[in-house]
Amino acid sequence: MTDQPIVVVDAGSYSLSETSIAGAGQRLAEIAQVLSRHYTVRVLTQPAADTVDLGAAEQVGLGEEAARAIATADAVMFFDTPDRRRIELAVAHRKLIIGECRAPIEHMSFPSVLARADPTGEHQHFLGTYRRLLQVTHHFLCRSQVERAALLSTLCAFGRTTPDDIARSATLDHLISTLPVGFSRRSLESADATAPVHMADFLWTGGIWAFFEPLMLVEAMAILRDRGVEASAAFLHAAPTEDTRSAIAVVRRAIDGLELGDRVHLHTQPLALSQRDQYVKAAQAYVCIAKPGAENETGTRLRLRDTLLHGIPTIIDPHGISGDLVARENLGVVLHQPSAKSLADALEQVKSGAVGRPARRMERLYENSMAPFMTWLDKELRGE
Repeated sequence: MTDQPIVVVDAGSYSLSETSIAGAGQRLAEIAQVLSRHYTVRVLTQPAADTVDLGAAEQVGLGEEAARAIATADAVMFFDTPDRRRIELAVAHRKLIIGECRAPIEHMSFPSVLARADPTGEHQHFLGTYRRLLQVTHHFLCRSQVERAALLSTLCAFGRTTPDDIARSATLDHLISTLPVGFSRRSLESADATAPVHMADFLWTGGIWAFFEPLMLVEAMAILRDRGVEASAAFLHAAPTEDTRSAIAVVRRAIDGLELGDRVHLHTQPLALSQRDQYVKAAQAYVCIAKPGAENETGTRLRLRDTLLHGIPTIIDPHGISGDLVARENLGVVLHQPSAKSLADALEQVKSGAVGRPARRMERLYENSMAPFMTWLDKELRGE
């Protein structure tokens, strides 16, 4: 037994397996690592033989094990797309509830949702859980000031803020903590200990979703070939899923049609997180081009973690807060008019050495950026 407060971190629908973890799962795991240095942390997740590094946190299976963990917790933390039943368990046991919850905007473009006979009804499952979490969460985490501003309006509309709240804190810091996209010290140490291995000069480092423009990278590589520029590119996570299979197929056809098989690689095998650093460290730039849309206006792209950690520039579109962040913090190149040509121009600049490498952003170390949130949590757990 321990006298430390018990914090349960619920991974919800996110995999924490080395070979299937995505950006949200990685953020969740790194936050759990940092929390486990100060509290007894239990992470609720689907059992896996290759669960990623959770620091001193204990992995707990779902079902009855998860129910017991919630019942004995002092606080329970939920992230996007949580399990509604476990939210209700935390409510029933009157636990302190912390939520990093974003409106399910991107889900409205998921092929798995659009393929249903009633896409609106299918989306209501996500929306209902999101609304419930808004109702019962005691403290919210946001990834950016823009997301915080959107949440403030939503909380007001839901009646979650009152004149008493404003009197307590005009900025509502007792309700919301801003925890920007970053990385943990354990991840930093692991990255520094990894030798770089070249897969390609330019990496598309995240998923190939419907609201992105992966074809633009393929077309830009064709332009570089025609210019006589020696360069290579790879889509690092091209193992197909239900919601990315069709987009990956389009990219594959474009690679074949433009005869770029020797220059553009689709990495279709599951990639272990412990192996990922070797490829991202060896790249010259990361590419992340999205379409204009509500998701990109309101959400911070978690793949920016790679630039913040490794100091390698990101080439990005201007459609939303992620492009604003890259421009403001000089993290790479923002294509103000995204096209295959403008992307090719930026890639050629990188190859020529005209684009500098941004410095590693140590202020984005979660051990630093989580300090205000943990100060709040300590006070709450002490009943102050």
